Amino acid sequence: MPYILVRGNLASYGHRYPWRVLVSGLKASDIEQLKRFASGGYCDDSTIVYMQHPCVILTALEVLGYKVVASSSTSVKQDYNEYMWTMRKEFSEPEPTLTPDAVKNREDD
Repeated sequence: MPYILVRGNLASYGHRYPWRVLVSGLKASDIEQLKRFASGGYCDDSTIVYMQHPCVILTALEVLGYKVVASSSTSVKQDYNEYMWTMRKEFSEPEPTLTPDAVKNREDD
């Protein structure tokens, strides 16, 4: 699936861990690329928590090829200014695998 969801706060939660960003839908290879960022672990099977400012994670995801396609306020806790971003990544179409019969038919054309 080429879409992921990112939810994070723009105002600080506290002094020890001021920011928390939840990212849902990442592929294993993208999670591996993001290992250099402090993580709070998984909060469910498809969501990983990063203890970073949302701009840091959004920028890292852009480097990995994701683009923001929508954003909104989550209104969960207005005091914390939580927002949600939907991001999309373009995947290249795989080259079709030609069977020997398909190659023969191409040669006959």
